[in-house]
Amino acid sequence: MIDNYRIDSFGVIHQIDSQPMAYDQNYLSYYEDLSDRTIKLGYQRMGWMLGMLDRIPDSILEIGYGTGSFIEAAQITGVADCCGCDIADYPLPDGVMFLKWEQSLARSWDVVAMFDVLEHVPDLGFLSQLQTQYLALAVPYCRWRELGDDWFRDWRMRLPDEHLHHFDDQSLPKMMERYGYECVNLNTFEDGIRLRPGETGPNILSGLFRRIS
Repeated sequence: MIDNYRIDSFGVIHQIDSQPMAYDQNYLSYYEDLSDRTIKLGYQRMGWMLGMLDRIPDSILEIGYGTGSFIEAAQITGVADCCGCDIADYPLPDGVMFLKWEQSLARSWDVVAMFDVLEHVPDLGFLSQLQTQYLALAVPYCRWRELGDDWFRDWRMRLPDEHLHHFDDQSLPKMMERYGYECVNLNTFEDGIRLRPGETGPNILSGLFRRIS
């Protein structure tokens, strides 16, 4: 493992001595360019989750909702209670409520969704505080176990001080079990949209987890 990184007992790779980024409205500025790709991704995420649950959830909170395409898809699908939580109050679809972090933790949810979020959060202990039946995640797929240090050093998704934790299909379920969740499904379906020209997968790891404790 390269300098300034460590591997925990679950196999998750963490950056050490990091200086986490200050996330603010400027960081969210790229949301203003709402591409067809981004819209399709939000709707595909909703379709995947519905397929796994085989029902329409009663309530969904999306942490780090970005453009709001996923929570919009949830609302259109018929989810009665849709809310979003982010670092800034970026516009949400009509009828979707913005919640601050403390408000999100205080409520119970059928599903909490966090796409491209978990790797940014310095302290992952919040996972045990979420009051949710299901947790839907998407994280960069770290292939260090397969490809080694040279690959990890040059990996475009390593992003020091921004991506603080790195997961694969073995370490993510093990870590989530530690926080009280069992794995329902893992896959790389987002690669169909998110792989760049000339890039090979797996690239993005998606997971649905059920709360068990």
